[in-house]
Amino acid sequence: MDSISSVYKEIRQMFRSTVPPYVATINDDYHYEVWAVKQAEGESHASEELLGYVARHDDSVTVGFNNKLGEEVKRRLFSSLLLSKMNGHGRICIHRMTRQVHADLQSAIENLMRYYTQMNWI
Repeated sequence: MDSISSVYKEIRQMFRSTVPPYVATINDDYHYEVWAVKQAEGESHASEELLGYVARHDDSVTVGFNNKLGEEVKRRLFSSLLLSKMNGHGRICIHRMTRQVHADLQSAIENLMRYYTQMNWI
């Protein structure tokens, strides 16, 4: 197994820990996506917000988060390391998984789960 493949599988497993109550909408060997779903009482359809995704490429892995969170929320949810690597669309390109990036990604996913729970997304 090459290192990019193992990085992808490692991050996908982090996101898998959020399902349920979140919904995995894409799940294959190259892309895994998780959405937070909100079903309001009396509404006929649920609304969704992206929790995050991981996509595998030939030489890197892209991890993406909801780009509508806002700067203040991002500063609360993500480490300064992840913020420094994140582009304006909420995406991080990873070529090699370090211990610190791993710990920060795990923490970010847990923080996002708490955030969506507090916002009454189930």
